[in-house]
Amino acid sequence: MQVEIRLVKATGTRWDSLEAKEETVGDAPQRVYPSSHKRNPVDWDKVEAEVVKQDEEEKPEGDAALNQLFQKIYADGSDDTRRAMIKSFQESGGTVLSTNWNEIGEKEVDVKPPDGMEYKKWND
Repeated sequence: MQVEIRLVKATGTRWDSLEAKEETVGDAPQRVYPSSHKRNPVDWDKVEAEVVKQDEEEKPEGDAALNQLFQKIYADGSDDTRRAMIKSFQESGGTVLSTNWNEIGEKEVDVKPPDGMEYKKWND
């Protein structure tokens, strides 16, 4: 059985081959974005780079800084580190966060509420 499909090209240019030729790094065309500003078009790649740089330089404070630290530890950690963080946080009801899988993997994690607080199960 043979299936033949005929399609019309979007542009009437001649293709030398069906497969795209590899472009060298120096020949890569620069992206051009449409702009309503005729005289000074905006270079959106430059704007994006500036925004990324500002985000990296911005230093969060308080809970945001602590949350960012934990996210960085989790993202950069090994599988054992991630497993230890998840297990310790879930089993302790959010009162313990450990990155040591050798210690956490062996036993169940005990609940350790902050000083001056008392832990109660939700169904008591």
